[in-house]
Amino acid sequence: MARIAILLDDRCHPKECQWECQAYCPPVRMGQECIVEGPLGKPIISETLCIGCGICVHKCPFDAIKILNTPEASPDEIVHRYGYNGFRLYRLPIPPTRGITGLLGPNGTGKSSALRMLAGLEVPNLGSFETPGRWQKVLEHYRGTALKAHFERVANGTLRTAFKPQYVDRLAEEPTTVGAYVAAGGGDSGRALRDLDLEAVVDQPLRELSGGQLQLVAIARTLATDADLYLVDEPSSYLDIVHRLAVARVLRKLGSERSVLVVEHDLALLDYLADQAHLLYGESAAFGVISHPIPMRSAINTYLTGYLKDENVRFRTEPVRFVAHPPKAAARSNVLVEFPALEKEYPRFHLSVGAGTIAKGETVGIVGPNATGKTTFVKMLAGVETPTVGTVAPGVTVSYKPQYLKATQPASLRERSAALVGDPSFDAKLFERELVPGLHLDEVMDVALTDLSGGELQRAAVALALARPATLYLLDEPSAYLDADERMAMARLLRRQVERQAVSALVVDHDVYFLDLASDALMVFRPETPEFARGSGAGPFPMREGMNRLLSTVDITFRRDAETLRPRINREGSVLDREQRAKGEYYYEATG
Repeated sequence: MARIAILLDDRCHPKECQWECQAYCPPVRMGQECIVEGPLGKPIISETLCIGCGICVHKCPFDAIKILNTPEASPDEIVHRYGYNGFRLYRLPIPPTRGITGLLGPNGTGKSSALRMLAGLEVPNLGSFETPGRWQKVLEHYRGTALKAHFERVANGTLRTAFKPQYVDRLAEEPTTVGAYVAAGGGDSGRALRDLDLEAVVDQPLRELSGGQLQLVAIARTLATDADLYLVDEPSSYLDIVHRLAVARVLRKLGSERSVLVVEHDLALLDYLADQAHLLYGESAAFGVISHPIPMRSAINTYLTGYLKDENVRFRTEPVRFVAHPPKAAARSNVLVEFPALEKEYPRFHLSVGAGTIAKGETVGIVGPNATGKTTFVKMLAGVETPTVGTVAPGVTVSYKPQYLKATQPASLRERSAALVGDPSFDAKLFERELVPGLHLDEVMDVALTDLSGGELQRAAVALALARPATLYLLDEPSAYLDADERMAMARLLRRQVERQAVSALVVDHDVYFLDLASDALMVFRPETPEFARGSGAGPFPMREGMNRLLSTVDITFRRDAETLRPRINREGSVLDREQRAKGEYYYEATG
């Protein structure tokens, strides 16, 4: 076993503590220099002298230390190390000459770092963090391997790469228009704009675009770049299911001619998109190990079961299981929430939603393209928007988690929850005992809300929403910014809480796996006009009927995997695809 000591620099504030890590460290108290002050005024933890007691981990008031016991890793496999007590990455994927390879793993395990190194944006230091990485040393290290030829082309500038970054919201800071930005790729920008349906906004400034439009613009710029290797980081963020599939089809066409590497957390989309995948396992912000390539179907199933047979590594305590959503028993179908037919009129948009009911213990997913009124409907039920026609029934207590989150208070999550103790509108015991551990918030309880990442802030917001006693929980896109593991954990926790407390929930989301795990029924929203000037919502419908209504408009069919029962997208024109279309069964008619 090897011991890894990690110091999270962004959380460590030595001027605001009493150096508890050093004061309580047993080796330090015995006269050994296990924890010393570094040149930047922060602790340096000796992995050689550390005895793995974990006292410093528990005593640190900012949760800034991780001490991990891991299987002994080969020194030859380390690719990069960010400082003595910093993150370290083991192995790299090998880009094929043609086709699409996926990277799948938790946030903070090195996926984006791997892409940057393969693109030549960062030179691997091979574990020698004291000096910057050098291409000559990298080429010597990978001599005799396929990566040697790849890095040789990167080093001499003959490998053309196109990189689609993870955080597309930063494009809004660019002082240019959609057309000019995409054209800067240097390739066929007109085709890229047509393929992603961006021609209508070609003259619009980037600062005026929504998150989904910025994502499409970033992908279009990448497609308009003539390159040998395309590296695409999280292409589905901000996109609805219609645009996710449109992007997948475009990338698949690109992959038939060029080499493409994709980081993606939407498992259904990645399964449909990629030919093979590398799984990443390890500890967030501590270390990441990249597996050898695995064929796509086996890769997803291996990820869900949590055991890499070839490497004899288990990275999940229990497998993720899906169910085929049998109808609920009559005893559990008691109506808890009723809403009348509602309408909302805006200057350029009109929404109409039919009347519906939600049962006790039932979670209803809300699906459909963007700009069809899903968020508007949720806001009307939450009392944020007033319906133009219809009145939301009184007497329903609502807890609402909005779509867009922004932390404005420097207080930590622990301080925020402590301030609510004793408030009848907040269940402190539920929050501390189930929601914090269930959503893996333990390590960020003392971090200021303004310093949380997008995924951490999302999980914190969902935890606070579920801790408020209510009849109806309204969660708008709770899976945004989460990795695949976090999405599945949240889906299971949400379903468990709703059933246990005999309450109801409405959840807007675009991730099919998340909805399949969390939902009992679906409401389906769709545009009534080609210009999206009118939208309508109907339901709730049983899962099968609801997904059939949605997928028939998206023109895609799903089946159930025989091994895990997870939803899988059928390839267009395949035998199963043709059979299901003929029967009008777009959702999990067959397995295999």
